[in-house]
Amino acid sequence: MPGRPSAHARSVASVAFAAAALMAQPLSAAPVKPAGAAPRLPADAQAYVTRRRGCNHWGGEDAYDEARGREIAAAAKALRCDAIDADEARLRRRYGKDPAVLKALDRADGESG
Repeated sequence: MPGRPSAHARSVASVAFAAAALMAQPLSAAPVKPAGAAPRLPADAQAYVTRRRGCNHWGGEDAYDEARGREIAAAAKALRCDAIDADEARLRRRYGKDPAVLKALDRADGESG
């Protein structure tokens, strides 16, 4: 039929439109957090969680010889494990009304890195 696009031309146009729509979607869609993803923590709280896990790990290690004892002591010093409880108390005061932070602090206490 003159004046009307062929089935092939309509098909190509449909595919091109669909491809353009799919490519544009991520630009307009809100970012989606994966199911079960932990909420973002403030930087100081996240740093504490990482430190606490490290302190828990190194605190549970066996110093079976002098070299290993030095390695454990150096790691604990680098992580500032001697100040971890005071740092936790400070964060609990600062974020006392933020359930996500409090939950992360509670969980970190029993985890090791």
